[in-house]
Order: sequence, then structure tokens, then C-alpha cells
Amino acid sequence: MSSIQEIMTKNPICLSEHANVHKARMLMADKSIRHIPVKDFDNNQLIGMLSQKALLSNAIRIINLRGMEKLEHEEKSMNIPTVMDASPAVFDVNDSLKNVAKSLLETKSGCVAITENSELVGVVTSIDFVKLVLKD
Repeated sequence: MSSIQEIMTKNPICLSEHANVHKARMLMADKSIRHIPVKDFDNNQLIGMLSQKALLSNAIRIINLRGMEKLEHEEKSMNIPTVMDASPAVFDVNDSLKNVAKSLLETKSGCVAITENSELVGVVTSIDFVKLVLKD
């Protein structure tokens, strides 16, 4: 059976809690990713997970309230913690894929953080499980 280490995305792109929402949305679009771990780089600690779904919901809210022309300005004035999940699921690299799969299914979050010795080393997404099934 495969392990977390075999299917995870190692060394994921991360953003600081001080980055703005517009930067995060542009980074996701540029790198074709749907989740970005958010870190306190001073303490090297994971503090949240930002999802494409949360960014899109935020953008729709801004457009509905302020109009499309205000979207970029509003996003540039918002820090990531206003839209991130501050309690993302976190698993140790030695945990079981079954536990990760259960979490993804129960929370419908689409992504979990993977740590080793309390440091972020990767992420596992629901797409990683699809790739695992198609691997054979």
C-alpha cells in the first residue's frame, strides 16, 4: 500500500499571513493550484490553509457588494487570515492514508497539511487520491 510520502506534494508553495488576498488569488491562477498553506515564517509554523473555494467566495462577495471594478483594490487591502481556514487538518507524514482519506471525505476541505517533527513538509489533496487510483 502507498504511503503519505508517496502521494503528497512535497515542499508546497506557501504564503505569509501578511500577504494579501489578491496576491494569493494571482499565485493560485499562475501556478494552477487550489490550496496554499499559510505560515508564520518567523516561527516556521503553519497557521492556516487558503483554498481556491474560499477565495472565489470572497471575490463573489466583494463583487456583489462593491462591483467588479473594486475587486482588485478590495483584495489588495485584505490579508489572507480574513479568508483562510485557521484550523486546517494536519497529519503526520507517518500517519495512514486511510486517516487522511477519511478527513478529506468528512470535512470536504480538499486538502490536508502534512508535517514531520511539527514542520510542514507537504500537502495531500483529493486529486492525489484520484492519481493514486489511476496509477496502475
